[in-house]
Order: sequence, then C-alpha cells, then structure tokens
Amino acid sequence: MARLLAASSTDPGMPSEAEPAGKLSLVLAPGDYTVTGACAGVYGAKMTLVRGDEGVPEATDFKCDATLERYLRHTGGPITISAVPASGRPAAAGLTLGPNTDPQMSALEDLGEWASQQLKSELPGEVRGFTASDSPTGFGTSAEPGTYELQFICDGPPRAGLSVSTWAGAEVLAPVQVDCNGDTFKATVQLATEGADFKMDPGSGPAARYAFRLVPS
Repeated sequence: MARLLAASSTDPGMPSEAEPAGKLSLVLAPGDYTVTGACAGVYGAKMTLVRGDEGVPEATDFKCDATLERYLRHTGGPITISAVPASGRPAAAGLTLGPNTDPQMSALEDLGEWASQQLKSELPGEVRGFTASDSPTGFGTSAEPGTYELQFICDGPPRAGLSVSTWAGAEVLAPVQVDCNGDTFKATVQLATEGADFKMDPGSGPAARYAFRLVPS
C-alpha cells in the first residue's frame, strides 16, 4: 500500500494546487484500487487524480470530519494523486492507495463498462442508466417532458419484462417482453410530465443486466 502524510502551515510554504500538501506519483499495474484521503486542521480539502502524464485532472472535494474513499479502476501506467487542504490555517492532509477489497464496487464498474459498450457514444440531450438484478427491479431517472426514443438492451435471461411510466404514474410504455439477444429494443415514448420510471423483470431466468437511454426525438 502506498501511503503519504504531509503537513502544512500558514508560512510562505503553504500548499497550493501547484505544490500540494500530499502527493503520490506512482506507476501502477492494471487493476482496481481504493484511494483514501484525510485532512485535519481545516474544514475540507481537495483530492486531485491525474492518469498518465497529460491526463485530465479529476477533482473531489471532501470534509475533514470524515475520511474520503474513492474507488479507482486503472488501466495501468503512471498516476498522480494529490491532496490540498483549504488555506488560511495550519493543516495536514494524507493519502493512501491500496488494492480494492469491495467486490461490489468492482462489479458496479464492470456493469458501467458493459453499459457504455452497449449504448456507445452519448447523444445530445440523452438520459441514460444501467442496473442489474435477479428479481423485479426499478430505476428512476430525471427527464424533461417531451418525446423520446427509448433504447433498451438486456443480457442474461432469454428475455426480460419492461415497462415505463412517468414519475406521476402515467404509463408511457405498456409492459412488453424484450429478447435479451444483444439487439437494441426501440420505442417512442411521450413524457407529459417530468421523470421516467423503468420497471424490469428477468422472470424465472438468471440475473439480468440492463442498459437504457432516452434520446430526444
């Protein structure tokens, strides 16, 4: 496990975005990791993660009254993780990085990657989601009133039940059986009010995973 603890004070050497209080620069093997951040002496701090030499910074603010834990799936190679406490008072910030030990987080990341592969590139104005279950389940998503093309993909059982209603309870897609064969089920739905609730049922089949989106027509 990589660990770093750094302290700072209100002297001219105060940490900044350019010179963070805590910083880890590592070359990691591909895998799933957990990054833990903590701080003391101030209200909060910012943890920033950069993958590779020219990656886009991924920043997360956290409070010093609790420990921040962030799941990280890394494809391998250099990574830099830094912590910057809020300025103005003596402060300390610390970082640790170790193997992920929560199988649910890894499974959720696997599900998200599968959904992205199925739905492919995001389209303007779309609303998307994904979930998995071995029993009837629901998923609510925010969507403005309007006409949409529903795209739905399932995997696992031979087929799955699907229905969609507004948050107000108005049915916009009557229950239908969708074949889970890799094809995308498409239907036009009209939301008269905000929000959409998806209801899915794998029936007596094995656990199912679902990916879906609403694309403005």
